[in-house]
Amino acid sequence: MKRCKYLVFISFIWNSTLHAQTTDNISKGNEFYKNAEFDLAEKQYLLAIQQGKEVNIAQYNMANTLVRQKKYKEATAVLQSLLQAKLPSETKAPVHYNQGVIYTKQKDLLGSIESYKNALRIDPDDVQARENLQKALLELKKQQQDKKNQPKPQPSKMSQKEAQNKLDQLQQKEKELQERLQKSNQKGNSLPKDW
Repeated sequence: MKRCKYLVFISFIWNSTLHAQTTDNISKGNEFYKNAEFDLAEKQYLLAIQQGKEVNIAQYNMANTLVRQKKYKEATAVLQSLLQAKLPSETKAPVHYNQGVIYTKQKDLLGSIESYKNALRIDPDDVQARENLQKALLELKKQQQDKKNQPKPQPSKMSQKEAQNKLDQLQQKEKELQERLQKSNQKGNSLPKDW
């Protein structure tokens, strides 16, 4: 009986130590993030994720760190995994918002518009999401108008060599035509003059 209590006690200490290490990794990551040492912050968040505690917090912070390093594909993948996790809806709104920011940085207006809409569906009072959505919609409208107003492409210009070839061909045709006319005039098949 004593043996069983002893095992439970050791297990409890190990779990709380793991939790403290994970929290410590997140705290260290946050410090590195504040000091703009994003590569070091990323490593700390990755350690926290690997330890398996507070994974959602570590993933969210890691995605922000990846964005700062302009690793947009990796950040999007991390945010997608967060959206697939069972998060409370109030936690999903910032994830959608950050995804919209990434899409905006990648010039994917349709993706950013959809992400900002998703954030607003969850949190209609999010002023930044609303402002960014409006900016993205205006930019999309501007792009669509620019496409409509673009002049039709002009035919491609000929190179000097192509132009010289065309000129040579025309001169050859003119020469052949002159020769035919001379031959017909020599045979006496000239047309009467129309005065």
